[in-house]
Amino acid sequence: MINRRLNLIALIFVCMISVMDSSGAAEWIRCEGVYPHHLQGVCQDADGNLYWSFTTTLVKTDFQGKVLKKIKVASHHGDLCYVDGRLFVAVNYGQFNNPAGNANNEIVVYQAGTLQEQARYKIPQVKYGAGGIAYHAGKFIVVGGLPNGVEENYLYEYNESFIFQKRHVLDSGWTRLGIQAAAFADGVWWFGCYGNILLKASPDFEMLGRYRFDCGYGIEQARGGGLLTAGGKSVADVGSSGWITKRLTHQMISQQIKKPITRIGFGSCIKQQNPAPLFTNILDYQPELFLFMGDNIYGDSDDMAVLKAKYQVLGEKPRFQKLIEKSVVLATWDDHDYGMNDGGAGFVQRVASQQVFADFWKDVPDSPRRERAGVYDAHVFGPAGKRVQIILLDTRFFRSDLKTGPRRVGGPYYPDKNPQLTMLGEAQWQWLEKQLRQPAEVRIVVSSIQLVPPAAGQETWGNLPLERQRFLDLLTQSQASGLFVVSGDRHWSDFSRITQDLSYPLYDFTSSSINQLHSRGTPTDNSHRLLDRTFHKENFGTIDIDWSQEDPEIQVGIVDLQGKMQLSHSFKLSELQVSRK
Repeated sequence: MINRRLNLIALIFVCMISVMDSSGAAEWIRCEGVYPHHLQGVCQDADGNLYWSFTTTLVKTDFQGKVLKKIKVASHHGDLCYVDGRLFVAVNYGQFNNPAGNANNEIVVYQAGTLQEQARYKIPQVKYGAGGIAYHAGKFIVVGGLPNGVEENYLYEYNESFIFQKRHVLDSGWTRLGIQAAAFADGVWWFGCYGNILLKASPDFEMLGRYRFDCGYGIEQARGGGLLTAGGKSVADVGSSGWITKRLTHQMISQQIKKPITRIGFGSCIKQQNPAPLFTNILDYQPELFLFMGDNIYGDSDDMAVLKAKYQVLGEKPRFQKLIEKSVVLATWDDHDYGMNDGGAGFVQRVASQQVFADFWKDVPDSPRRERAGVYDAHVFGPAGKRVQIILLDTRFFRSDLKTGPRRVGGPYYPDKNPQLTMLGEAQWQWLEKQLRQPAEVRIVVSSIQLVPPAAGQETWGNLPLERQRFLDLLTQSQASGLFVVSGDRHWSDFSRITQDLSYPLYDFTSSSINQLHSRGTPTDNSHRLLDRTFHKENFGTIDIDWSQEDPEIQVGIVDLQGKMQLSHSFKLSELQVSRK
């Protein structure tokens, strides 16, 4: 008995640590008690009470996890949903995941207040086993098991009388044992799968996203937006516990990579109507994270239907789709996907274009980019001590008009020291200062245009020298260590570095382009050029971080269409440290 109590105490302690360490969330609730089988699903009612399905026990708690009522139920009760005072539970009695498709399933209905059973509905169409259920707009969606090797998932639609309507096919790729939990939240469908996979689909079941995220034990709409996601822990001879954490869906992006990140790809400039074979090389590199730095399409239109159509052409490229599936992808824009060549704040359709951008890149409903002006964004990946911060700047939405003059090799633009001009806009500057004070070991600033090279006619930070200096001053004042810049735009690749009046060298690694070649092939003058050469054919950038060394090494490279590294530079993380005297 003493050993069992010690095990139980250890179990609860492990659960608390697991939730607090893994969620990054502000709230968590542990279900009171320990139960014979593991957690299958959760939901909440209009009063905030929570319902937990532990396979053979149905539990009702308040929002603090205190048990209000519990009953024994048949095995195995799966995921559940709350609708108008009733609980609808997906129940499987056997033959789950059987390739023969002979599973025995029901939907069992309980009165939410008393947990008294009210009805049962047979659902023979769910032939591989019912595992989860969700409700929205007058229809129930039942999900469940799959035989091994099936590369899609099936969603079974029923009306409110549980008369079968149709089977939807979700183009999700393979998931382990199908789908275990479902919810409609923030205007989209969410499906939780074993093996740290979360699927997102439109109201019409178009696949929108696939996240590396553990929520196979249950998902539910959180009040005020975001998701409640469930977890559990089992200990032999003791039982299982369950908990819920509140996770804003925007935070899921950073939580997709919890281990130290070691491989990052970056690139820019894609003529969407042209072949893009370089995506094969990018896939071969197997980046954990890929950064699209702008000119991701050549939209160049104030007609949003045109922009959407051009994004669709990119989105239909099979190897682009595979990259989205295999890697975490982040994006900012430059002028051509913004909608106006060399455009800035004067682009009349900038607000509408931002919505098209957010829709294409599948920004989640609570993403700040859907609520504020500009597409700037930031995420931190990896554990403490090995964190990588990605800061994506928006150099278009707020940028003042540029000074023009006689055309030079790079273009018609000249430096302008007017203090009223801006590159980022004051709101983005204030945001950037806060980001640079966030804890991280490596910081990668994504600027669609070059920051370090001097002005030579092209679009560059050097055209607004006071804004460029403000960035350099902010880097010094914030004492943000481990920072370097990646940029695109130029249609060739170039490595730059400055050291004067800085706490440590500032690198700017330019990769351009993925399939848009420069007709001239002559680089602009760059007095800060790091290497004695540039590269002018199809390419993408690579960032490899070796955390195994006591002083981690970072190698940045430019890879061509043959998979050969054309440019390369390595440095130690200690070289990018502020001296703290």
